[in-house]
Amino acid sequence: MSDFGLEITPRPDLPAIIARWQREISEPELQRGYLAILAAGDALGCWRWLLDLRRREELASPALTLWLDTSFFPQLVGRYVAPVRMAFLISPLRATQQQASVGLAGAVSAPSAAYGPEQSYQSGLFTDEAAAYHWLAQ
Repeated sequence: MSDFGLEITPRPDLPAIIARWQREISEPELQRGYLAILAAGDALGCWRWLLDLRRREELASPALTLWLDTSFFPQLVGRYVAPVRMAFLISPLRATQQQASVGLAGAVSAPSAAYGPEQSYQSGLFTDEAAAYHWLAQ
């Protein structure tokens, strides 16, 4: 499935959904993309998602962060048999910029251990796709 500059690929062998943004997109397209990922998760009963953000310039604007926190993430509460696991795949350059902006040390290759309201999701930032798959499979 490809729309909103996004390609969504089910990977039943992992099991996971792989969502790759193929181009720079607008914020409304990004929101529709997240909703398409949610719809794919529902259709497949899959709560493990790899979100490939390597082609995106900006990871999350303040407006997008607000939308995620107030509209998208609350929809995940109790939706699946386990909390949604979102592995965000970012470029090494973006990881370096992210670390500098929040004062982190070391490489981004482990989950960020971010948990949403009522533990409805877990997220991790990764620069290595194999490490992201390994974390999703746990």
